[in-house]
Amino acid sequence: MKKTLKKKWPFVLLILVGAGAWLWLVKFESEKPTVRLASDSPVIGRELKFQAGDQKSGIAEVKVEAIQTGQSLSLLAETFPKKTKLVEKVFSMHPRPQGLNEGEVRIKITVKDHSWNGGNPTILEKTMIIDTQSPQMNILGTQHYIRQGGTGFIAYTINEDVSSSGIRVGDVFYSGYPLSKNLFLVYFALPVGAPKDILFSGVAEDIAGNRTTSVFRPNIKASHFKKDEIQVTDRFLSNIIPYFKDRDAGLQGSDLDIYLVLNRKQREADYQQIQKICLETSPRPLWSGPFLRLPNAKPMASFGQERTYFFKGKEIDRQTHLGVDLASLAQSPIPAANSGRVVFAGPLGIYGNAVVLDHGCGLFSMYSHLSRIDVEVKKDVAKGDILGRSGATGLAGGDHLHYAVLVQGVFVDPIEWWDAHWIKDNIELKLGS
Repeated sequence: MKKTLKKKWPFVLLILVGAGAWLWLVKFESEKPTVRLASDSPVIGRELKFQAGDQKSGIAEVKVEAIQTGQSLSLLAETFPKKTKLVEKVFSMHPRPQGLNEGEVRIKITVKDHSWNGGNPTILEKTMIIDTQSPQMNILGTQHYIRQGGTGFIAYTINEDVSSSGIRVGDVFYSGYPLSKNLFLVYFALPVGAPKDILFSGVAEDIAGNRTTSVFRPNIKASHFKKDEIQVTDRFLSNIIPYFKDRDAGLQGSDLDIYLVLNRKQREADYQQIQKICLETSPRPLWSGPFLRLPNAKPMASFGQERTYFFKGKEIDRQTHLGVDLASLAQSPIPAANSGRVVFAGPLGIYGNAVVLDHGCGLFSMYSHLSRIDVEVKKDVAKGDILGRSGATGLAGGDHLHYAVLVQGVFVDPIEWWDAHWIKDNIELKLGS
């Protein structure tokens, strides 16, 4: 018996050592829980969010205190069962918990786990600012007008620092730009085809996430857009399709099939690219005075024109023309309509060789179908500087300039921007210029 016990003793000792090591590493583990706030912002808005985790013994308890003017207020004291690996909490701060005021506060979050050593503690303390008040947005002026397909403009004030502000038209948000600490401006568009009852609202959100929405209703002036029928001929197709085949070997089918792909899918892809181009804008206006029109040019097509396309007497497509076509002499010099910065210069799908200028605060002008481009991206240009020469590149039937104006990526009627009277009444007077 003694010999048998003597032989088994090393195994018993090994088991005891293993059990002790398991207890020490698992039950008496010393790894502390993690705790972090959901946001790095020093401001607490209408919610306070945090997350605590412990992947070993699990979260045992969480306490949250708010310390203000020397007084400690308990916001949370909660225990959790074993194997609780993650705890996420959201506190509503609106209305504020009784005893807390707007202003500076010290948040203290204490987390313990289920370790048998009495619980490993982690304490997170951070001095923050409680701000649950929505910013106040005041739209300046009483009468505001916008034409369907046109540009609107307002100036407004906000009583505090904000992370974003502007005007929402339907589902589209137009960002405002600061002129001074509390004064902002915003250009916005009423797209062609927008419903008459489309909603307008002023929106502002501060760094704490507090948001204000103010109903804003400009006077909408009706626009009457022309209609046109475009006859697509074999000769026209044979002139333009090689231009696109040279640039995209993947185009398949008859010339008419390719044309319809260009007029539909390529047009939409180009618009998506234009919207991305228009994300790059100066936070300050770069232009002044009325925009220049191509000199000695005859208008060939107007903005908002509803086009129906026919091939051999059969309707094949419908599109809306979102610029103004101007024709002068072949390869006419194309002047910059106003001062700005070149944000695009190169081939742009159906628009052929194109130049896009940023005039600041989300306002852009676009020059398409050029035979030659004489400017480079990031170059500053003055009103009247030559950007290139007119041409027939892209989906153009002849030498002309397709001129367009965009507000934060939305096409608007360029005619307004040629009108000194419109600019004075709708923009300069609102800014006190």
